Amino acid sequence: MNNSKKFVLSDFSENIFLIRTNQEKERLETSLFFLSLSEHLRKTGCWVDVVSAEESISVKYNCLNISNSEAKKIIFEQLDEFRYLETYKDSSLISIPVYYSKEFGLDVDDIADKLSLSLQEIADLHSSVTYKVKTIGFTPGFAYLGDLPDELFMSRLDRPRVNLLPGSVGISGNRTGVYPFGGPGGWRIIGRTPMKLFDPNNKNPFLVTVGKKIKFKSITKQQYENYANEKL
Repeated sequence: MNNSKKFVLSDFSENIFLIRTNQEKERLETSLFFLSLSEHLRKTGCWVDVVSAEESISVKYNCLNISNSEAKKIIFEQLDEFRYLETYKDSSLISIPVYYSKEFGLDVDDIADKLSLSLQEIADLHSSVTYKVKTIGFTPGFAYLGDLPDELFMSRLDRPRVNLLPGSVGISGNRTGVYPFGGPGGWRIIGRTPMKLFDPNNKNPFLVTVGKKIKFKSITKQQYENYANEKL
């Protein structure tokens, strides 16, 4: 069987393809798989953009330079050549301190009311899991972390906030994440980390990347202030 038959290719728009896999997700770390595949696809230089997501890849091409059928032919050839090697595998664990509070947890009261949980129970549940970085997206450096405990399942806000504080920690569905730059966001905010997840002086300025594992650690307000002051 050709390697390309493990994939499903569909037209997402007039000049964008969407690639998914037929392989069983239980046996595949899809975020790493698609990150590796996206790097492979970029090697031809044919594509305007290749964007890797948690369970798919979008490939954009210039329809003025190449036809739909020609683009598909090139993609299928690349898929046949692709061999997945876990070159991005990184099992390093990052501990992120979080001050779970009503001061920074804009949605704590609403979550507590809807889920019949106390602030302490929310913090304990959220920090009880070792999360995997499923994918990066939405804004630069924003990592989708999973899987969130079922007891904390909450839908997104009906109306996203315009400007969150940097370091805000949110939950949505079975995912959690930290807004490294703040900005707009529709996830339920339960606390804030004083840790800087972006350092422009590093080769890779983002601390959290695909393949890494994340563990949140509950801290007090005093610890939050001490941490923040030490980093000034």
